[in-house]
Amino acid sequence: MTKTANDTAPRGKRSRNLRLVLMAVAVPAVLAGCDDDPSGKILTSREECTVQTEVSREECDKAYSQALVEHEKLAPRFESEQECNQQFGACQPLAGQSAAAHPTYIPPMTGFLIGYAVSQAMGGGGGYYRVGGVSPLYRDYRSGGYLKPDGREVSTYSGTVYGKKAGDTALPARAVTVSRAGFGSSAAARGGFGRSSSSSSSSRSFGRGG
Repeated sequence: MTKTANDTAPRGKRSRNLRLVLMAVAVPAVLAGCDDDPSGKILTSREECTVQTEVSREECDKAYSQALVEHEKLAPRFESEQECNQQFGACQPLAGQSAAAHPTYIPPMTGFLIGYAVSQAMGGGGGYYRVGGVSPLYRDYRSGGYLKPDGREVSTYSGTVYGKKAGDTALPARAVTVSRAGFGSSAAARGGFGRSSSSSSSSRSFGRGG
């Protein structure tokens, strides 16, 4: 039987080489994470920061405050108060509008998503996850889903979410104005609110095109 170079190497060197190979395989897998690993958490109020245990209370409070800032900038704009209320309820006029302008309405922020920065295997110190990003969320009364400012549905329930897409806190560059015409379909918005990834999928339900 022919011996390889590794077979003739000293035992200590072979052990080191083996450890290096195992580390090279394991590190990308840990960094990539798994769809079964928690990727974030949906909270419905600031008060829930006191009972959740995934991130520190201080980081949770900061995440809530940041979500409010993003909500004020990126909450979807509706041209009709009625249509806004039909989907979200308790819609309010957008602050700072000119009295002469046609009023625009926005839904209330009914939750916020904390995205975890790393996989479960690489959690931060103190047993906490590190916050990777934050997004305001809007509860769709029709589907029960929590939607991001661009219309993508994160989940139909609050609490821990799984998978990269669910924990994705990427935000649109600007707020989206929802058109009256065809509201409730993927063609409902100018700028992508609830739009599917394919322009031919116009029959898909609003907020389901994530």
